[in-house]
Amino acid sequence: MLKLKKNLSVYTLLAGRVATNIADSLFYLAILWYFKQVTHSTMSVSIIFAITSGIDMLSFGFGPIIDRVSIKKLLKISTILQASISIVVFLALITQFHNLLMTIVLMLLFIASTILSAIIYPAQYKLLPLLVSEREILRFNGLFQVTFTTLDMILDAGVTVIIALFSIDATVILSALVFALALLFYANVNISVSAKDVLEEDEYFSGSYLNDILIGWKTLKKEKNILELILPLGVVNFFYGIFAVGLPYFAQDYIHNSVIGYGELLLASSIGGVLGAFLVQKFKASKKEMRLFVAICFFGAAIFRLIVPLSVNLSAWILLLSSAISSAWITMMNTNFEALVQVSFSSAILGRVQTINDSIVSIMIPIGSLFGGWIVKTWGSLSTQYIYGLALFLSAIYYFLVIRLKSK
Repeated sequence: MLKLKKNLSVYTLLAGRVATNIADSLFYLAILWYFKQVTHSTMSVSIIFAITSGIDMLSFGFGPIIDRVSIKKLLKISTILQASISIVVFLALITQFHNLLMTIVLMLLFIASTILSAIIYPAQYKLLPLLVSEREILRFNGLFQVTFTTLDMILDAGVTVIIALFSIDATVILSALVFALALLFYANVNISVSAKDVLEEDEYFSGSYLNDILIGWKTLKKEKNILELILPLGVVNFFYGIFAVGLPYFAQDYIHNSVIGYGELLLASSIGGVLGAFLVQKFKASKKEMRLFVAICFFGAAIFRLIVPLSVNLSAWILLLSSAISSAWITMMNTNFEALVQVSFSSAILGRVQTINDSIVSIMIPIGSLFGGWIVKTWGSLSTQYIYGLALFLSAIYYFLVIRLKSK
């Protein structure tokens, strides 16, 4: 009970983030389903996916806003706007007009809501280090991660059931109500005076939007320990893009000759992700230990990812178990890396640093995906598993070498 009271603001922030996640999923899938089932436009569905990945790649542009505006005000205003967008979309849908103008209006509203989500998530991320101690950062990041991973597993199926049982309109208005619930939680997050002082440190601001972005990049470059980790992560994500394209073909070729095989692989990865997020909460690591842990996680992920293609002639259970364990290592690495970034920079500039990180890492996935189709066609789906596994293994070697050189 004392721990709950001590970290009440953290749990309130977590509750707000959970509500935002639920509302986002309701809104996103409702819009996606509208274009798929009502307009029957494959182009519109493709645009929805492009918007989502495109905003991730351009997220560095939101950094100065996240760092400059009062964090609590930013969370509240963004959530109010998202709830308002859901209401406007609901009113537009019940008119039953399905024409080009409606398509344009819904696309613009979807873009606006997605941008707001891209602002809310890093804003919460930069607030966490001010609410807990450095030694507890990894544990609470793990708590957030296990909550979101479990939630995603439930929402992937749950939201489609809501749409099927009720309607797209009802799902959208439900998202507005859940956004309102998120607003209630954000309004009750308490930020101390000392935390506000950290957030408002003048040395990280120039008064110019573009200069503020440059300050974020220069600050990141100065912290070479982090930059040496980020750039290889971008390279690994290039190979992840290849791996992701090959995954459904690999599942069909080696697990089950239908969509069921792909579903089994995704489920195994999700379970592994939940396990990894749960296990990482048990660690209380220093900055030096976090850097070593990144290398260990890459090594563990590589070994079990390579076991997957090596076991195709043995047992599907070995293949699925190895896939789950590899995903667990990746989740622990991602959670640990987030914590390492959080403790390496002032929260006053963390919004810019994190969004620059996201842009660097995100841009490599679609580039890798473009090569993935050609690799599957040329060398087969099995090769994409080996390529990703070797990329993880080489990254582990790189990180171990960097750490060794730093210790000398």
